[in-house]
Amino acid sequence: MLYPSYTEFMAAAHEQALQTMMNSFRDVTQLLDLDDVLERILASALEVIPYESIGVLWSYDPAIDALKVKARAGEMGEDMLKMRMKPGEGIIGKTFVRGEPRLYDTMRILEEDIGNMSRENRLHLYNAYHFENICSIISVPIKVEGQSECVLIFYQKGRIPLFGEAEVRLLQSFADQVSITITNAKLYAHLSAQNEALIRRDEIHSTLMKLSLQNKGVGSIVGEMARITGLPLTFGDFIDRQWHPRSAEWAQEWGMERLVKLYQSLQPPDYLTTVDGGDEAHLLHLYPIASARQCLGYLLVRAEENLTPLQLMALEQGSSILALELMRKQSLAELYFKKTQQFFNDLRLSKDSAEYWERAGEIGIVPATRIAVGLLEFAEPGDPSAFGALSLQLISFLRDNMAQQAIPLAFASERRTTLLLMTPEGYKPGELERKFTAGLTDWERKAGIALFGGIGSVRTGVDAVNTSYQEADKALAYQKTRGKAGLIRYADIGVNRLFIRQPAEDLAAFIAEIFEPLRPAKGAAAVLEDTLTAYMASGGSAAQTAAALHIHINTLYQRIHRIEEILGMSFGNQEHLLHLQLACYLRQTLPKETGQARE
Repeated sequence: MLYPSYTEFMAAAHEQALQTMMNSFRDVTQLLDLDDVLERILASALEVIPYESIGVLWSYDPAIDALKVKARAGEMGEDMLKMRMKPGEGIIGKTFVRGEPRLYDTMRILEEDIGNMSRENRLHLYNAYHFENICSIISVPIKVEGQSECVLIFYQKGRIPLFGEAEVRLLQSFADQVSITITNAKLYAHLSAQNEALIRRDEIHSTLMKLSLQNKGVGSIVGEMARITGLPLTFGDFIDRQWHPRSAEWAQEWGMERLVKLYQSLQPPDYLTTVDGGDEAHLLHLYPIASARQCLGYLLVRAEENLTPLQLMALEQGSSILALELMRKQSLAELYFKKTQQFFNDLRLSKDSAEYWERAGEIGIVPATRIAVGLLEFAEPGDPSAFGALSLQLISFLRDNMAQQAIPLAFASERRTTLLLMTPEGYKPGELERKFTAGLTDWERKAGIALFGGIGSVRTGVDAVNTSYQEADKALAYQKTRGKAGLIRYADIGVNRLFIRQPAEDLAAFIAEIFEPLRPAKGAAAVLEDTLTAYMASGGSAAQTAAALHIHINTLYQRIHRIEEILGMSFGNQEHLLHLQLACYLRQTLPKETGQARE
């Protein structure tokens, strides 16, 4: 007789539970903020359970690889907020790893899962609540995209266990629906963040580009980037060799040469370098500004931790604007170079004395001024666009290392850099060339780039610029012919200036005419070659030559006679002697590939 009433009661109870679940779903799905969703889940779940219960929602935090309390309802104390449950630890950790709900209605089942809880977590748990009146527990995982994300746990209060498999299935159904809501909230948060990032990126780009278009300069752009990121930031401009701002003492240990070497060691696209900032509390982030694989400068950012996505975005946006600014500066410099080159050519080729001194006076040259011309050329092949930036850096470096008035005029065209050098007041003879050579050597060492260079004689008068330029051009050609990087003075070339424009093939043939007939059979000692070379090196002294070769002087005379017979020449003939001397000299001084006769 009771079955109809019991059935009607159970149907009403299930209908009420279903209605409660539907209302809960409606409340939860209206929320899009993830934190609000997690807070509301627990309250909705407790409405589904028809018995007096305490509920706790745990959420996994990948940063600490542990679950922590996200929400609680009932009489749980504050100490529970201190708990950190590792995956697999206690009821919460095991439910998270297992991914299946579980009903705890006997001590045996309970003890199986709580046995491995840490002492610290047990202490916090029992300080949060005394569990004497808890008689059954349900623990349910909430999964997102097949992976456990949260754990719901309900403690039923009372003396008789009332939780059963029906409640487990009910809560599992609720958890499955909630996972959809969490997924939607995450997607919404992700899309909102992306949209905000895009808006912020456009704002950053617009702000920085406006500064560039208004010709505010590198310093203003760097200052705005520091404001946007909220971090101390400085920029090393490799073109002007300046720091913006100059007051950043924490960046001074990073010299520009050190940064250039750092950039050369990097592989694209991994340009951002993070190093220790000098103390335990800070990191230093270094970001190069480059164009055509040529480093134009470096951004240095000081922070207490890794950069946020927004800060990285500001850094990337700012770097592109800075690169444009530096390229524009380089373009203006190239335009200035062209005008300077025209001025230099007019000065060099001027035939009218009055006109020359009028133009020379514009850069501080007077009749008594001692001037010279230096010509430099990059030894290695490379991207022509990179040479422009390198030339700017080279000129700036040399001016910093010499007196400012020592280089009143300089310009670059493709691979070649031309410098008009003026002897400042107080310089001793030869000091201008020494300082110029030392500065160039220092730049080559720090930049890791080799240069061919020639410098003309220091002169005065109307023809000084043109004459010194022609000498520097010949000295440069001599260095290139020898294939030897570095700077040489025209005065130091000596007799070799007679052969500067001579084709290498003609010189090789000239050397071969002398040494090939003297070359011994394969495996034999080069007796005659060595004798001729030693004789010429000693200035024609038979005694010195014999001593150097460790032979008797009569043996030496026999070898000399043999050389004269083979070559059809006489050491007593002045023209023949000069021919032999030149062949020996060229064989010793020219590049190996030219003087192959020594092989």
